[in-house]
Amino acid sequence: MTQISRRSLMTMGTAGAIGMTLAENRAEAIQKPSFSFVHITDTHIQPELGAILGVGKAFKAVRSLKEKIAFGLVGGDLVMDAAFVSKQRAEDVFDLWSRASEDLSFPLHYSVGNHDVFNLHATGKPESQNADYGKGLWMNRLKLDRSYNSFDHQGWRFVLLDSVGITPSGSYEGFIDEEQIKWLKELLAKTPKTMAMVFLTHFPIFTAFMFYTTSTTAALPPSLVVKNGKAFFDLIQGYNVKAVFQGHTHVLEEIDYLGVKYITGGAICGDWWKGYRLGVHPEGFIVATVKGGELTWRYQNYGWTPVKE
Repeated sequence: MTQISRRSLMTMGTAGAIGMTLAENRAEAIQKPSFSFVHITDTHIQPELGAILGVGKAFKAVRSLKEKIAFGLVGGDLVMDAAFVSKQRAEDVFDLWSRASEDLSFPLHYSVGNHDVFNLHATGKPESQNADYGKGLWMNRLKLDRSYNSFDHQGWRFVLLDSVGITPSGSYEGFIDEEQIKWLKELLAKTPKTMAMVFLTHFPIFTAFMFYTTSTTAALPPSLVVKNGKAFFDLIQGYNVKAVFQGHTHVLEEIDYLGVKYITGGAICGDWWKGYRLGVHPEGFIVATVKGGELTWRYQNYGWTPVKE
């Protein structure tokens, strides 16, 4: 029979107490989360217009932040352009993104953008049998097994949506397909109603873009907004959704409805590397901070000057 000395019992007791303390500390950290992340969207990296230098400057600004960044939410349109160019051009601009993103020392989580999809021909006859067609090339380059996903961090749940619909005519629109809606329903059913949630999408769910660019009575076309966004809105009712981070329009705006912040995060490239978007929205990215059950954010302009070519 194994003999256990008093000293061994004391050691075991101390180790057990330390283990309980560590577990309690971890539980408390989850109950009182504290972390920061960045929302980076619409880089539109390309060899032209100084875009490589611009993305490099933006990422240098990210690395210089006072906050310790836990991860990045990347909202799509990494490249300019994969949709209507040759395979070689598409591979080349994705190579530019791969090299630039290596400068970021934290995990990146992605939503696909309309400029990231491949081989949408103007003829309306996409080569749909091509394995790289549509989102295939984007997923292959980022080593993803599907175009939407979720992850948890310190008790918060982050959901990465695919809001790019590919039309039969070989174009794109804002749309969340039925397969993804089913997946989202199942994910929400497994999510406690009190659990804080954040969503990432390329196409906006809600935006006032047409109000200040065209008319306050102008309708939003499906090329600018998720056309079945109300289905998404209806699904999240009753859940603790804190924010939806959006891209695509290159403007900075927040629509707060029923406690959910719909935050359109500007663009790294501003007006496609030609200056401020609409003359007023500078190139930049969002820094978001979670403390306890609250999320705050600010927009960080990194000081880009357009390159004349």
